[in-house]
Amino acid sequence: MRFHANGPIIPDVLLERSDAGRVVFLCGAGVSLPSGMPSFVGLTQHVIDFFDPPDDSEIMRAFQPWIDDPTGTNTPLDHIFNLLHLEYGRDEVNALVTERLQASAGSDQVGHHHSVVKRISTSPNGIPQIVTTNFDLLFEMDGDLPTFAPPAFPDLTFGRSVEGITYLHGRLTNEDADQLPYVLSSADFGRAYLSEAWATNFIRDLLEHYTVVLVGYQAEDPPIKYLLQGLNHDGQFDRTRIYAFDKGAPEDIEAKWRDRGVTAIAYSDHPVLWQTMEAWADRADDPREWRRVVIATTEHDPKSLLPYQRGQVAHAVRSVPGAKLLGDAQHPTHPEWVCVFSGFIRSAKRASGYGDDAEVFEPNVGYGLDDDLHNLTNEDYRRGIFNEDLFSWRHGDENPTDAHRLGGKAPDGHTSVPPRLLYLLRWVGKHLSSPVIAWWAIKQNGLHPRLLNHIEWRLGQNEELDDRARQIWSLIIDHHKDPRNREWDGDWFDLKRRVANEGWSPSVLREFGRVAAPKLDIKPPHSLAGARPPSVDWPDLELGHLGQFEVNFLERHKDDLTIPDEVLPQVFGLLEDAMKATSGMLSDIGKTYFVTPTCYPDREVDGKDRHNKAADAMIFFVELFERLVQTAPDIALGHFLTWPIEDQFFFKKLILYALSKEDLFGPEEVGERILALRQETFWNSDVARELVFLLVDRWSAFPEPLRYQLGERLLSGPDQESYWSDEVYPSRRDEIVARYARYLEMQGCELVGDQRERLAAVIDGIENWSDGWATSTVTERGSRVGYVGTDETPDVVVDLAVGEIIPRAKEDLQRDFGSFTEKRPFTGLVKANPRKALSALSVAAKENDYPQVFWSAMIKELPDDVAPRLQRVFLHRLSRLPPAVIVELRHTVCQWLEQNITKLIEFNDELAWAVFDNVVDGVVGGGDNATESGIGEVSRDGEVIPQSRRTYEHAINGPLGMCAEALFHAVLSEKQEQNLLIPDYIKSRIERLFASPGEGSDHAVSITFSKLNWLMFVDPEWVEHRLIPMLAFDHTAAEPAWNGFLRSNRVPWPPLAVLVKPLLLQAVPWVENQTSDRDLAMVITQWLGWMYIFKRDEDDGLTKQEMRRVLREMSDDTRNQFIWWLGQIGQGNDDGWETLVAPFLNEVWPRERIYRTASSVESWISMLDYTGTSFPVVYASVKRYLVPVENDHHPFYRFTREVGEDEPITMQFPVETLDLLDSVIPKVLSRTPYELPKILVLVSEAAPDLRADHRYLRLMDLVERM
Repeated sequence: MRFHANGPIIPDVLLERSDAGRVVFLCGAGVSLPSGMPSFVGLTQHVIDFFDPPDDSEIMRAFQPWIDDPTGTNTPLDHIFNLLHLEYGRDEVNALVTERLQASAGSDQVGHHHSVVKRISTSPNGIPQIVTTNFDLLFEMDGDLPTFAPPAFPDLTFGRSVEGITYLHGRLTNEDADQLPYVLSSADFGRAYLSEAWATNFIRDLLEHYTVVLVGYQAEDPPIKYLLQGLNHDGQFDRTRIYAFDKGAPEDIEAKWRDRGVTAIAYSDHPVLWQTMEAWADRADDPREWRRVVIATTEHDPKSLLPYQRGQVAHAVRSVPGAKLLGDAQHPTHPEWVCVFSGFIRSAKRASGYGDDAEVFEPNVGYGLDDDLHNLTNEDYRRGIFNEDLFSWRHGDENPTDAHRLGGKAPDGHTSVPPRLLYLLRWVGKHLSSPVIAWWAIKQNGLHPRLLNHIEWRLGQNEELDDRARQIWSLIIDHHKDPRNREWDGDWFDLKRRVANEGWSPSVLREFGRVAAPKLDIKPPHSLAGARPPSVDWPDLELGHLGQFEVNFLERHKDDLTIPDEVLPQVFGLLEDAMKATSGMLSDIGKTYFVTPTCYPDREVDGKDRHNKAADAMIFFVELFERLVQTAPDIALGHFLTWPIEDQFFFKKLILYALSKEDLFGPEEVGERILALRQETFWNSDVARELVFLLVDRWSAFPEPLRYQLGERLLSGPDQESYWSDEVYPSRRDEIVARYARYLEMQGCELVGDQRERLAAVIDGIENWSDGWATSTVTERGSRVGYVGTDETPDVVVDLAVGEIIPRAKEDLQRDFGSFTEKRPFTGLVKANPRKALSALSVAAKENDYPQVFWSAMIKELPDDVAPRLQRVFLHRLSRLPPAVIVELRHTVCQWLEQNITKLIEFNDELAWAVFDNVVDGVVGGGDNATESGIGEVSRDGEVIPQSRRTYEHAINGPLGMCAEALFHAVLSEKQEQNLLIPDYIKSRIERLFASPGEGSDHAVSITFSKLNWLMFVDPEWVEHRLIPMLAFDHTAAEPAWNGFLRSNRVPWPPLAVLVKPLLLQAVPWVENQTSDRDLAMVITQWLGWMYIFKRDEDDGLTKQEMRRVLREMSDDTRNQFIWWLGQIGQGNDDGWETLVAPFLNEVWPRERIYRTASSVESWISMLDYTGTSFPVVYASVKRYLVPVENDHHPFYRFTREVGEDEPITMQFPVETLDLLDSVIPKVLSRTPYELPKILVLVSEAAPDLRADHRYLRLMDLVERM
């Protein structure tokens, strides 16, 4: 975690050991510099200035380079002190050192940094425990502490404490002392660390008992050189036992210290380090209070905090005390911290809503931690690279034994969990009243039984919980308790196997009941709702904000099961129970539109029937009911009598279907039951087929009085629905009456008495009546689904006068409540009669009325085959649209121009350009807002997150970006030849776009530069003198120019490559600093890599030195992406691994240690995954760039798994695999890499002789000790 936004990242384990008093700081000259003490160079300078040796002396020849260039590779200062001792005497030299170190700077800062370190590096008793190579006494200020000087160090082996100040190289004494035993010269260091080795032995013992932190040193300092060379000569030291603070870039610092066996902590500048140290000291003074203050910040919405602040909370809850503080917190905590604790939620990709001004949300911005990995890919996840999930077990957590028993296991919900997770579990339970936690729970692929048990207990205890919340949590619990939701549901096939083996035994019947039971499936929501939790409370919450709720049951996978007659009643009863349960579950999730299949699949059907999985079982149910009616009618009737008529999903339809069975019901009973139906059931459109078919099938058997009653029920029509106005209701009722009753007449069912005349009168009053309306009432249409469609039928406007069309079309813009259809008659008019549609718009325009929706329809839907005269009139209208209207229509009309400019020019180029110019003038005249891209801003809590909008992605969604595309389409419409030149009328319009306000200029530049390869082919002089200068890094348009250029994803054409090569060679660091989109820097490196591999030493190619310099200057992340690209080169070219990739690695890749980072090791191994039979050759080239690394990731995927027909890499190349493991796995591990045991097993199988290899034995020893 970080203590400040720009501070160094302090490892959790180091902070935890510090809290426990198990950390000792080893301090160098850098700690004393702010107090006026000299550096080692300054101290040497002081002594040399006093003695003033001759310029040609060996001493001055050795020291002069330090004066000229202190950063150069100079003679070590301890060697220079050795020369001073030899020339002037040890005592005299050391006396001068004493004199200099006794001088005070007289500053208020004297000893300040020492006091900070003493507050951090303390024992459990609160007493400082410091080791220093400095001689000064600044650590002894403001305190009476024990001191130790060589060689009398505390013997830690016998339990002595290291409390106090231990002067590793000697303690400052008086100038007139008999002896001044300072470790200064190379001879002194040799005695301390080699011959007598008292310093080495003490540090070795110290590391056995404590974690050591180096501060105030550089990796090249003599004390560090001697100390670490003595300790790490065999690489056996655990790098988590010794840390070093150093100034510089993380990758640079890591490389300098790694070979010394030290974990480096990089910081940007010394004030930043000491700001962090002071904050750490505040924490060390009272870790409990520090954790309490940090946990108190969870009162705030995490989106309002900075990543490092969220990181501090995450650090706290990684420990048991921090998680306990959170779980037991009495103050309110914000529920959205659940998103911070969840690695996959905060790592999710950016999501947005719909529409031009849709909100955009980036989870990593709102919830991310300061040390999170960004832009994770599926490949990263496959390799086991992901951000930590704090709800998962982590190293340091306890591992309860009762969770690992084959027998005597605790029941689900009572299994022990590590204490840290138990406290987090309690925290989740406290927030069940928040929809955010419900949203999080839905996104989990299973919840721990203990958490589910706790949630149920909490629900029972909380009497004030909102009823809707209680209902939704019950659904979530049902979902997570059902094991079928956590794995593929093959229960139907298991059941079939049991039937085949056991027959329909009672046990198998019970299994059938379990398999048939409904399953509630809840999937995370899509789009913005899937990335951002709901912000409304339960009463305003729609289920769609939480997830996609579906009910499935009896998934037969299109595989039937034979059911004998003797068990038919039992099977039918079980299936009936499942359907009732399903109906209840559908009611629970508030399903209002649920399509069940028809009970008459072969009658009045138009198209293929469509229905969901849960409804599929109803077909099976109907089939079994038919059999039951034939084989056991009394049992069938008994079941019928239990069916709930009020059920809105299955049984209201099944009841009407069952009444058609003459073996079960006589006509009088059927009639009475129909008449007894409530109005809402009788006129329910979902059962119209079943009701009408029932009346048709049984009508002739009904007695006349019963037919009369049924006819009166039909002619009375439905009651008025709440969404029908008093004016609309009579016509709606009459239409429905006519549909039902007329269909009966058409099927030969005669009404009684005057009912026929009354029906005819009703039909006569319906405008444009057709008997097809009656048939459509019972027609099962496969295409009918519950989504909103568009009805573009122009009937209501096609016969109107042109002046009446727009007012009438506006009336239909609003969709009727409860309708699945939006009416857009004007759109239909544009397609059917475009001349009349344009005339209607022209009439409205005379009244200064330019309805955007209708002009948009006119522009987008005008048929291609309209008469030329109408086309000209339309273009004239567009060329004269007022600027304000153009601004409203800008996205529609600009996109239309982009798509149609070529055809318009072919039709009439003068009109085409008149339209184009009018559109551009209108958008430009609209100012900055009008030129904005249609891509919305990324916001957090209503505040926009600053992100560059000068991108190609924004350009293609911006109105002037589309106009720029249109210009290039216009040029491409002509036959293009090399050097044909871009016409001046195109260039002038491009320049007009370049000069547009707001984002428009950037969009035009970005689009133009995306065509740079082609433009260079057509008009090289214009490109060289007008466009290429815009790529200069200090040009105002450089960012959009590079963004467009790189988004073309095409290697520069050779003549263009020659021009841009000087810029490309310097572009990677610039692009990396300009944008967070790592893909852009990657494009440059791929181009340069291609220019070297395939164009080496040519004018448009790179030299070996140029390519190597590029690799050195790019970031570690980009370099790792380049490794991935090399893998693509190896796979995509014949013999590419051995002829292209291996030579590149051998001849070009920089060999400095700084480039051998932990992340690069993962990238190299990932590349090796795909080398196939070339693995030995490529590994031989890669090996020199590998270093030992310990992390939580699992990069050895292909080494243990078959892919296609290929054996695991380990089985093909066991020798090379073993050598790879030995190269990348450290000598000491705190935990075993996940794949290591499996790989070693395969190695021993593939090459049994390797079991005696020292590398195999070392690795196996690591496995066996873990």
